[in-house]
Amino acid sequence: MQRPALLLYAMVACLLACSTASAMDHAPVLQHAMTITGEVKNPLKLTVEDLARFQSVEIQLNEVSRDRQFHGVYLHQAVPLRTLLDMAEIVKQDQPFEKEIDLAIRVTGASGKQVVLSWGEIYYSNAAEVAIAFAATPVKPMMTEARCQKCHGPEIYQTSLEQYARPGQLPKLLIRSDFYTDRCLEGVTRIEVIDLHPAIKVDRKVKLQSDELVISGAVEKELKVCCLKKYPQIEVRKKVVGVHMGYHGLHNYVGTPLVKLLEAAGAGDDLTKALLISAPDGYRALFSFGELQLADKGQRIILAKSVDGKLLKGQRGGKFRIIVPDELVDDRDVLAVDRIEVIDLKPQPKISVIGVGPGDTDLITLEAIGALARADVLVAPADIVKRFAPYLGDKPNLFDPLLLIKHMFRKAHPDMDPTEAEKVCNVERTAGVAKIRQALDEGKNVAFLDWGDPQIFGSSRWIREYLDEAEIETVAGLSSFNAANAVINRDVSANGAIVLTAPKGLRHNRALLEAVAKNGETLAIFMGIHDLPQLVPLLQRHYADATPVRLVYDAGIRSREHQLATTLGGVLTAAQGETERFLGLIYIGPCLAGE
Repeated sequence: MQRPALLLYAMVACLLACSTASAMDHAPVLQHAMTITGEVKNPLKLTVEDLARFQSVEIQLNEVSRDRQFHGVYLHQAVPLRTLLDMAEIVKQDQPFEKEIDLAIRVTGASGKQVVLSWGEIYYSNAAEVAIAFAATPVKPMMTEARCQKCHGPEIYQTSLEQYARPGQLPKLLIRSDFYTDRCLEGVTRIEVIDLHPAIKVDRKVKLQSDELVISGAVEKELKVCCLKKYPQIEVRKKVVGVHMGYHGLHNYVGTPLVKLLEAAGAGDDLTKALLISAPDGYRALFSFGELQLADKGQRIILAKSVDGKLLKGQRGGKFRIIVPDELVDDRDVLAVDRIEVIDLKPQPKISVIGVGPGDTDLITLEAIGALARADVLVAPADIVKRFAPYLGDKPNLFDPLLLIKHMFRKAHPDMDPTEAEKVCNVERTAGVAKIRQALDEGKNVAFLDWGDPQIFGSSRWIREYLDEAEIETVAGLSSFNAANAVINRDVSANGAIVLTAPKGLRHNRALLEAVAKNGETLAIFMGIHDLPQLVPLLQRHYADATPVRLVYDAGIRSREHQLATTLGGVLTAAQGETERFLGLIYIGPCLAGE
């Protein structure tokens, strides 16, 4: 490097240092943990410290929103979002359309604000265009306040300087290609990869021809487009480069900007919206409203009617074609467009009953992790909150639902009259449900956490009495039954059937017990360890004392799970040395003999 260049470089570095150093009297920075879930193989939970360990890029943003409000200038250290998504490993499961270009990425901040990106805008631009910042330094003007006042009063400059006094929040979503920074979301708490599973049949044998298209979905009016004459038109030039076929020339296209067609349909400008564009053969691509409306290159995405001066009508690929001129590859150039569906990805608040598995945290499902990430508040037993704290973060717990199961409520209040206990329990249940209702009304997602599979003797049964079935989604979990089968380490259905029951079910259905014993099927009894002395005489009326019995304790808790292999006649003696009186399953049936 020549000496003059060295001096210039030094001067620039010094000026930048001065401008940022003057801002080192930072406003406080709030830090949040961030999850990446959804259609991924490896869900991630990352702190700001975790992000700082990745190779980073430096990004400066001059932050101005669509309402022309200035929000400061910041120099960020950030990790490309693509790097994090690759680490989570996006997977599309059982989909006839295998390309990821119809996937959406929903990002949520600590305030509840959400924005949507498309998979294509992340993966078909240079990696640093979309990133997650883990550090931000304000870049203030080097002018002193005294010098500013020579030109204008504090009513001009004070509002801008006040932006630097507000608390910052990290991690932060950065999108360099957006002219307006409305999608640069502070305090990112979750990133979800969403497969919309569109009802679009894939048949690559269908002729790629379409004379019109329809814009439908979340719009004020359905719009049918047969001709582009009445819409504004522009010309764009594109280097056509295919993922598989390589370079296919430099071409000029004429057509209508996609944003103009959305305006005509009354699609609005919500940053939680996306549009899915498809062709008759099922090929499709997803675009976010943000990339279309906030970025200059998004304004150049067109519905083309001609290429190099020749109408597309009559050519292979139909009358209309989506052209994305500034993308690195042409995968989202949809031929023969016949449908544009506008979709709002802002979820409606709901209560999710989530099974977290029978014990150890590694038995939770990926679906449950994703549901936990979407939750804003919890309803959870204290033990679950303690065990699964890394997944729950600082989300508030409204109440412990186990304490409102009536027999547990009576146990916790032994001196209370049973009638009075039931009355008080019902009052507290009503108060708990009111808390859930308030959270839903505030737009918050509620996660009701339950052990095992919530639909097999789950503790969530009582809450369903107070809520409409349509308000609840259930996220299945691994049951203690599944974990206990693994402890037994054999096929417990060898004789053809398994009957799952609780002691109450056996006492009230003697005919069932008689039939199971007669046919030699396997009986699995939940919540029966405590009642074992009363159960054995009942079972002995139908089973011989030599019938094999397995007691499985603490199934799913690897450090404690174990089994006792015994017989009906010897089970009470064998169980005397066990200290656990509740967490266990009882199996009885001839197939347990191990033969």
